Amino acid sequence: MTNPRTILVLRFSSIGDIVQTTSVVGTLKKYFPDIQIDFMTLSKYSPLLERQPHINKIHAVDINAGYKTLRQTGFEMEMMGYDLAIDLHNTTRSQVIRKGFITTENVYIKKPRWKRFKLFALHKNDFPENFSVRTWLHEPISKFIPENYSIETTQLFVSDVEKSGAKELLNQLGLKGKYCVVTPGAAWPQKRWSPDRYAKVIDDCVDKFNINPVLVGGKDDHICDLIKNNADSKVVDVHGTTNLRESLAIVSQSEFVLGSDTGFLHAGEALGIPAVTLLGPTSRETGAGVFLNESRAVKNNNLWCRPCSQNGSIRCYRKEQYCMTGIQPDQVLSAISRVLEQ
Repeated sequence: MTNPRTILVLRFSSIGDIVQTTSVVGTLKKYFPDIQIDFMTLSKYSPLLERQPHINKIHAVDINAGYKTLRQTGFEMEMMGYDLAIDLHNTTRSQVIRKGFITTENVYIKKPRWKRFKLFALHKNDFPENFSVRTWLHEPISKFIPENYSIETTQLFVSDVEKSGAKELLNQLGLKGKYCVVTPGAAWPQKRWSPDRYAKVIDDCVDKFNINPVLVGGKDDHICDLIKNNADSKVVDVHGTTNLRESLAIVSQSEFVLGSDTGFLHAGEALGIPAVTLLGPTSRETGAGVFLNESRAVKNNNLWCRPCSQNGSIRCYRKEQYCMTGIQPDQVLSAISRVLEQ
């Protein structure tokens, strides 16, 4: 296919991975400027892509949709006459939907399971030196774009009205002046840093840089309560009280975003906000890391056991999880200092 007119991109979760797929959307739009790109994702994540300048329409899928509903969705997408469907998830859900494509050409991402197994179990790294989640996501479209293609950055969009609403909310909570966003939650406990160390970094940011913290996260991120209780400084905590768009608007006006390898770090970079990410059980080969020149990753490179899993879901088999306990507050503060100097 040399000149597709309409493309459907599929990626259902999670926040960070969906954000990274906007890089593919941007690359497609660069080489096919007149193309119409639609996006399919889970309904709970669809607000993430609202107002994204290169996405024409978002198809939202309910997380509880069964086989029949998904199969019907595939038939409906076939009837819409897309020239190309790009499955950047390749899960059971997306495979069922792809079965409905009859005339629609479709390609899908291939997961490097064998390379991951060797990396995690045998500690043998066969990934290319330039590998990243973005180079991997571009593999399915490589035959449709020029051989020497360049990869676009990720991109999200927040309106001025949303930014104004976020500012008003923070003002009501007593926040004045510059602030940073701290997003300490993670789906798996192995990716979480200790609350007392977050509190130490927060206090130092207030004392040394006059930058106030805002805790952002879901309602189940109880680590936010622990951080707030451990910190000596005043902490604005909005975890569990803001929706996805409101959280993005808060992130979009911060000095930087601090947290583990989670979605809001990637969302911050897509909004042009530098990130300071704490890498424990994950690494560049698992899709983690930062991309903005201003961003920093804090990690312990001298551990034979990391990375140990794709997303941090596997419990540490050592007596102590050194990849996280080895990260000290002064290392994080040093990374923050370098971010603010730029």
